Amino acid sequence: MKKLLLILVSLVSIILAISLQATVFADEESQSARSQAMEHKFEKAKDYYAECKHTSGEQFDAIRPYLKAFTDIEVMADMMADPAKFMKLIQVVNDPRVMHVMMKCSTEPVMWDTWMRGLSDPNKMMNAAMRFMNPMMYFNWAMAPMNPQTYGPMMSMMSPQYYVNWTNAMANPAFYSPFFSMMDPNWYTPRMQWMMNPSSFAPMFQMMNYMQPVADTSDTE
Repeated sequence: MKKLLLILVSLVSIILAISLQATVFADEESQSARSQAMEHKFEKAKDYYAECKHTSGEQFDAIRPYLKAFTDIEVMADMMADPAKFMKLIQVVNDPRVMHVMMKCSTEPVMWDTWMRGLSDPNKMMNAAMRFMNPMMYFNWAMAPMNPQTYGPMMSMMSPQYYVNWTNAMANPAFYSPFFSMMDPNWYTPRMQWMMNPSSFAPMFQMMNYMQPVADTSDTE
C-alpha cells in the first residue's frame, strides 16, 4: 500500500513539474513574441522612401543601417565614437527623403515601444555610456581633422545633386504628408490603442523595479 502511494505521489509530482515547465515556457514564448513585436524593424520605411521622387531600393538599402541609430542608443553611441561614421550619419540625415522616412516612422506606435524599451534598459544604457569612457573615442575625434574620411560626407553638401533632392522634395506633396496625417481620424485609432494597452508601459515599470531602495544604515540614536 505504501509503495502504491509513493508511486502515485511521484506521478503527481512529475505531472505538476511538467505542467509548471510548460507554463513557464509558454510565458517565455509570449514575452519573446511581445518583445519582437515591440521592436521597430522599418518594415514600412521602404514604402515611405518610395513616396519621394527619384528613389530606388538600392538607395534605401544604403541608408537603412543608419536609421537604426535612431532606435538603438548603443548604435548611436558607436557612430558618435567614430568621427567618420558620425559625419556619414549627418550626411544621411541631411537628406529630405530620409527626413520624410524618419517623420513617418516616428509616429508609429511600434517606434514608441522601441524607444521606451531601449531607454528603460539599464544594460543598454550602461553599454552606451561605456563608449564615452573609452579614451580611444576622444583620440579619434582629436585626430579627425587629419582624417580624409571625415571630410568626404561633408563635401556632399557642395554637390548639385544635394540641392536637386531638396528641390524635388519641396515640390512633392508626399513630403508634407506627415504634417497632415493628424487630420485623418483613422490616424488616431492605433495610437489610442497603444495608450490604452498596459503592456506599452511595462518597460518603464520594469525599470522602476530595478531601482531598489537603499537601506538607511545610519545610527538611530
